[in-house]
Amino acid sequence: MSSITTPTAWSVKLGQQVDRLKDHLRLPAPAAEKLMADTKELMGLCGSPYEETSAETGLALGFVQSGKTMSFTSLIAMARDNDYQVIIVVAGVSNVLVAQSVDRLTKDLQLNGANSREWRIVKNPTLANGLEDIRATLQEYKTDLLPRSLQRTVVIAVMKNKKRLESLIQVVEKLQHEFKGVPTLIVDDEADQAGMNTQAKPNRKRVASGLDKKLSAVHAQLLSLKAALPHHTFVQYTATPQAPLFIERQDELSPNFIKLLTPGAGYTGGERFFSSSSDSRLVKVIPAAQIHSDDNPLSGPPAMLAEAMRVFFLGVAERYAANTSENNRSMMVHPSQLTNIHQLYFSWVMGLKDTWTKLLAKPEGNTDRQALVVSFQQTYAQLYTINPAIASFEQHLKMLPYAISSTQIRLLNAAPGSAPQIDWNSHYSFILVGGQAMDRGFTVEGLTVTYMPRGLGTGTADTLQQRARFFGYKEKYLHLCRIYLTSDVKEAFTDYVTHETDLRLRLQPYDAGRMLNDFERCVALPSSLAQLTRPAVMSDDIERYSFGGRWIQTRAVLGSAAELSANKAAIEQFVHDQEPKWQVDKGHADRTTDQKHQVAQAPLMELVDLLRSYIYLSTDDSSTFAMLANSLETYSKANASAEGVVYRMSGGKKRARAAVNGKVRQLFQGRNPKKGAGELIYPGDIEIRELEQFSLQIHSLEVKNDSGPRVFSFALAVWVPASAGVEMVKLAGE
Repeated sequence: MSSITTPTAWSVKLGQQVDRLKDHLRLPAPAAEKLMADTKELMGLCGSPYEETSAETGLALGFVQSGKTMSFTSLIAMARDNDYQVIIVVAGVSNVLVAQSVDRLTKDLQLNGANSREWRIVKNPTLANGLEDIRATLQEYKTDLLPRSLQRTVVIAVMKNKKRLESLIQVVEKLQHEFKGVPTLIVDDEADQAGMNTQAKPNRKRVASGLDKKLSAVHAQLLSLKAALPHHTFVQYTATPQAPLFIERQDELSPNFIKLLTPGAGYTGGERFFSSSSDSRLVKVIPAAQIHSDDNPLSGPPAMLAEAMRVFFLGVAERYAANTSENNRSMMVHPSQLTNIHQLYFSWVMGLKDTWTKLLAKPEGNTDRQALVVSFQQTYAQLYTINPAIASFEQHLKMLPYAISSTQIRLLNAAPGSAPQIDWNSHYSFILVGGQAMDRGFTVEGLTVTYMPRGLGTGTADTLQQRARFFGYKEKYLHLCRIYLTSDVKEAFTDYVTHETDLRLRLQPYDAGRMLNDFERCVALPSSLAQLTRPAVMSDDIERYSFGGRWIQTRAVLGSAAELSANKAAIEQFVHDQEPKWQVDKGHADRTTDQKHQVAQAPLMELVDLLRSYIYLSTDDSSTFAMLANSLETYSKANASAEGVVYRMSGGKKRARAAVNGKVRQLFQGRNPKKGAGELIYPGDIEIRELEQFSLQIHSLEVKNDSGPRVFSFALAVWVPASAGVEMVKLAGE
């Protein structure tokens, strides 16, 4: 695993390269300041360029379509300002994606302009092509004769592919003397893709059988690249960090520091579309009857596809009607992984486009044309309710024939290892029909409408989120945005927001500071999401826990004298801290002493502190209550004023309980009377809680064991209200 100590603190400079990049990007001042502040913090976590060696691995965590490329471009510029001499960009799994990265870096870093004398870029180097360019750059860095402005920084762009990485490693090893002491920054774009060890799960069986572990091809090459560079920092960029965070800590690609990237103003992501506060008009459910399948073959385009296209074409028409300057408008139709289904939807989209173009060319009195105009007017009314400032329907209608006829329809079926190419400058509006080709790594410029009638599939969290090409900086034209999904996919995206929010809250204490090695690998994961990431990269099983609308209690009550004494001290301290607040709870006048309890309100974090200080007397209790404490702590951070209710059952008086194999047989006292006849005097311990508040019962017990003397012990029971319930997962080894 990478270094487990905090990276050496060093002073990061903001120099000429950063200034040039800021001038080129022309961001609003607040956005530019935030970008540079985040980048400076991330740069400071990288290994100091003034040390002889470094082997750091870190994670830069952003959101889908939130500007991660701009972030790592800024990091590269800042690395140059801080005497990093080599930048390696592991740019993607296809030549097209590598070319896109090279083009973007060339443009943003102005490598063909003002910066042409300070940078050198090499793509997919080999011993025969690129080695001498890299050698020359390293020699410039080593000499004392040249000023820094003439010591160029080399950017090496390489495909995340076994063959390409192997060639790069050969170059580095050939130049091992030149690389000695040279600060090198490795940026792994979409780090969770392709580079994780897909042999992690099979390795469990190999180790159990006494065999050596294996490494998948790309993973092995990335480790070899790190090993070949004496001074490097490996920064993983991703919006879906489940795999890097949950692989085994001993893996060299397990990050030991993290920087949480925050999007700028105008970003619309999961919370904007899929939270309780979202505008329900932006996301629509496609009825099952309108989804083509073998069991439900459709003879023509479904009504919702037609609606989605009307929304899109009105958005295109608005650009012409309002004479706005957006670069593109696009729509994505993502029906399936199967190419024959793509062809079917492509034919439907083409058919609707051609039919509508012809109808709008007919005289105004034509009844079919009038019916089409009415349908567009009804769709326009939906856009108007969100943004009444849009141009009139008459203005839209005037531009609709051109908006429809000029839109380009593209069928995208990418073969493995390739990626689609769209010349976004050739036309203003596009409708793209395809499948996997439009997932990860593919940016759809000006995307407003997404029609995705495909099912949830395996329900893998990171895979689902990578389909969210519809996130991005869309606030200024949000009224034109629509997402059409199946009901299960909409539910899963809603649950992903819960998962992502919880994960980032848990990561906040580690943001740009505390070592990530200490991060406990657990997170909220609602049941609609079956798994965090692909199982092959996980070296441990995932355990699932559910909290909400039920009691969670400690079962084990027998332990060592030291453990029982420590728990007694923890309980007594907690009771003492609440001393001014204790009151007798309300209830029937005829309750027995055992049925009268002391109750107090306490800040939720004080309950968390007690749960963390308590020594659990079995592995099961320890695991469950660690997850519960994490869940309560996350809830408390999101709800700073949250309180819990604490009960000292029987006012702290000992209750006699039997234990079998060290576990309490029956903790809760029952109701009185036991059945419905007669007036209810006591509802039973199980009802001693506030239904909508976290409630903690502290039970003082005199335990009758299978053998031996009676033992004084404690048991805890926590009620989690349904409204605050959460489903958690954790690594089995945590």
